[in-house]
Amino acid sequence: MRLSSLIPATFVAVLNCGAAVAQPVSTDYWMPGCRHAAALVHFSNDGEPSDLVKLGFCVGIINGISYTGVPSGLCVPVGVTAQQAVGVVVQYIDGQAITRTNEDFRLLAFEALHAVWPCKK
Repeated sequence: MRLSSLIPATFVAVLNCGAAVAQPVSTDYWMPGCRHAAALVHFSNDGEPSDLVKLGFCVGIINGISYTGVPSGLCVPVGVTAQQAVGVVVQYIDGQAITRTNEDFRLLAFEALHAVWPCKK
């Protein structure tokens, strides 16, 4: 995506942030954005602005969870990138039973990160 087309797309994504908050928190809703983030997909001009919102939400939530650290029992190794953390979550969630896609994405993302990087006791 060229910079000239990125500015309007970013503007639309910012305007849609309020709409994103009102959207469901189900895993099924947010996973397309996570899959884009994990694959580092480059959006074309025909991409929907909601895809950018979902991608941003996914990366933001996973980064936030990654920083919760030892008090939450999560010990993400130093040097792990956002893309690696998103990849862990995508792989974990995609490996779960299909019935879990209606669960809260944030809880499943934490579960995924904790399954891979629990703190040693």
